[in-house]
Amino acid sequence: MTAAHPIFAEIPEETRTTFGRLMERTVRSPEAMRQQIPIYLGVIERAAKEGSGPPLHIGETIATDCEALLDAWERVDPADQPLIRAAVEYFLLPRDGDDDLATPEGLDDDMVVVRAVRKHLSV
Repeated sequence: MTAAHPIFAEIPEETRTTFGRLMERTVRSPEAMRQQIPIYLGVIERAAKEGSGPPLHIGETIATDCEALLDAWERVDPADQPLIRAAVEYFLLPRDGDDDLATPEGLDDDMVVVRAVRKHLSV
């Protein structure tokens, strides 16, 4: 379900390799991902306060989208669950397409990936 999946046309080219890898492996359970979201938001908040990272509200918006994806876990086709896992894991990965915490734009790719999956799954 990797490179041939239509979602790849919806996400930036620089995100595809990492996203594809995340689709192919199980890193954390949905519950573990849900528990990790507020922890990662704390990391984003610290980077924002230091002035180097993205604004906290961007992280909070993506986190809300991730929660919506995880809320839909049981309702989606099991074949689509790797999309949810990859999107949430992509957000939780500090060094993905861009370094999330290095610049104010660091979460832009995360936002595009998570929103593309939400749109694709109509979640």
